[in-house]
Amino acid sequence: MQIQSQSLWANRQLQQPPKLSQEQIKADAGAVFQKLDTQQKGYLEQADFSAALSQLQQSADDGQSAEWFSQLDADQDGKLTSDEFSTSVSEQLYNAQGKFGMPGGGPQGMPPMGPPPGEDEGKTVDELSAMVEELSSTDSKAAAGLQSIIDQFDSADANKDGKVTMQEAQALKQQSQSKTDSTTTTASTEDSSQLRLQQTLMQLMKTYGATASQSADNQSLSFSV
Repeated sequence: MQIQSQSLWANRQLQQPPKLSQEQIKADAGAVFQKLDTQQKGYLEQADFSAALSQLQQSADDGQSAEWFSQLDADQDGKLTSDEFSTSVSEQLYNAQGKFGMPGGGPQGMPPMGPPPGEDEGKTVDELSAMVEELSSTDSKAAAGLQSIIDQFDSADANKDGKVTMQEAQALKQQSQSKTDSTTTTASTEDSSQLRLQQTLMQLMKTYGATASQSADNQSLSFSV
């Protein structure tokens, strides 16, 4: 019973929404392609792609649009086929899942959490270490998350009472996420362009009614650049 309680405490620190499969996203990308291919040509040209982007809230300039079109056009023949579009979009959005948290919530889009009844007294280093030992053979992910809290115990223990509560653990996780976001913001121009492409593809999927992309948005597939 104690191990179950400890596992619950650990998993609450690590809870993340499940990923959509790449096949789910690819299927919806194929449906979006059919809507973009208004002339039934079986492919999109640069002008078609730029016209589609112009309907978005954050449209790209001609140079950026051309760069992204080239990146999606796998064989560089100037024609973006349904397979090229679906494959490239699914790869981009699948890899982007979970990179950023939803604004206004906790880490990875979770709502701010208070400590559950009976567990708000927090855990000492020794208690956390015992939990790591007990969970290491049954839940390695939870054990690794708790070890991370131990490694940063002094920072996590905000009120310096020798214990880390769930709220303090969540605050530590949020600080780590903020540092990650800050590092991403100051990334190279190439990385920033990649993030903008992912953001734009998500907007494109949402604008043209892709079911899986809407589900992804609900599961914290959210971007900020």
